[in-house]
Amino acid sequence: MSKFSPKEFAPYARKFYSNQKNENIELAWRYAWLHHQNHNKHHWEYWVVNKQTKEALPMPKKYMIEMVCDWRSFSRKWGRKVKDSNLVERMVNSNNIILHPDTREELERFIRKK
Repeated sequence: MSKFSPKEFAPYARKFYSNQKNENIELAWRYAWLHHQNHNKHHWEYWVVNKQTKEALPMPKKYMIEMVCDWRSFSRKWGRKVKDSNLVERMVNSNNIILHPDTREELERFIRKK
């Protein structure tokens, strides 16, 4: 629940619920987003050990499932309703996310179950 922490709450509120937009608000939100990713186990970024070598620790299944739910809810929130398999498949096959091979394999199995 780090979104309710002082480091995240105000920047998120200004970014998503204020009519005011400027560079300072955007920068504060970017720091808040980085904090959120690095303090919440349902974000793949939390498990990355080395970005350069693309090394990550295995993600426990409960956080992997929470991550998929988060992807789904975020896509619905912003008007991009998608099927589970399409979204998960796109994310798993993306070169933009770093996952431990076991986590990637588990996500792929999850996709096939759907």
